[in-house]
Amino acid sequence: MDNKYNDALTKMVVDETNLEKWKKKLSIVSNVPTGFLLNMDINPKTAGNADNKKRLYFERVKTFIENKSGHLLNKLISVNKSHRMLEEKKAEYNDIMRRYNKSIKEYNDKYDTKVIVRLVLNNKKEKLMAYLQYFNYKKQTRETYDPKVIIDEVQDYILKHQMFGLFVGDLMMGFLIIKKSRKFDIDYEEEKVETFYIQEVFTDINMRGRKLGKILIDYALLLCPVNKQYVSLMTYEGNNMTNIAISMGFVLQKKPSVCPVNKLLFIRKMYQSDFVKNTNRMTATE
Repeated sequence: MDNKYNDALTKMVVDETNLEKWKKKLSIVSNVPTGFLLNMDINPKTAGNADNKKRLYFERVKTFIENKSGHLLNKLISVNKSHRMLEEKKAEYNDIMRRYNKSIKEYNDKYDTKVIVRLVLNNKKEKLMAYLQYFNYKKQTRETYDPKVIIDEVQDYILKHQMFGLFVGDLMMGFLIIKKSRKFDIDYEEEKVETFYIQEVFTDINMRGRKLGKILIDYALLLCPVNKQYVSLMTYEGNNMTNIAISMGFVLQKKPSVCPVNKLLFIRKMYQSDFVKNTNRMTATE
């Protein structure tokens, strides 16, 4: 059986003939990564300083090699890697579901039909709906766009938990994209200020006139972290979003935005009374 260990730190294949040579090369390595130690059942929290971690790492490999059990060491590493990957996936899944469950909020539209706003999940069905809605959104804006990059953009928004879908039944009929922090020059402030930025708001053309845009803006205000004093959005002259923004407390700024297309910058100041306790609000670290 194979009695060797392929060490990625020193780029050496270690066997019975070169243990001491490997030890010397290992001595000049700055540190042994935590993952390497965990793969060999060495607890990094109790392993001590960098030199002691290297010593434990060397001794663990040496023990297996001298006992002609290199194949068992490689098996141990493989099993522990798989176990850690499963634990990481489990933790990632639990975090996503926590965010997902926290994000769900029910509304009633103009016709008293129930609609739900929540995070868009990273699954095939919801990604396809998100691609379609984002494509429709880009077609109606005054911005230039490349259809080839739409998929990458939407995927990025979903993975970063920035895209929230408006669902009527099982169908996504609109979306909201937010950015936790963006600086703007605003009225009555001498320097640029950080704002909670509403990047995109869109409702399907078949759902217009049902006050869904207002629902999405209301939802965005619920998301605003308590460490942000202002919420911002940009749009262009003639867009119905200007009326919605004004109706919800946004003020058109005297200074134009930095965007050559969406030149109108609206700012809403957030007050203590806005930050009522709710399950949707983001924290400063999310």
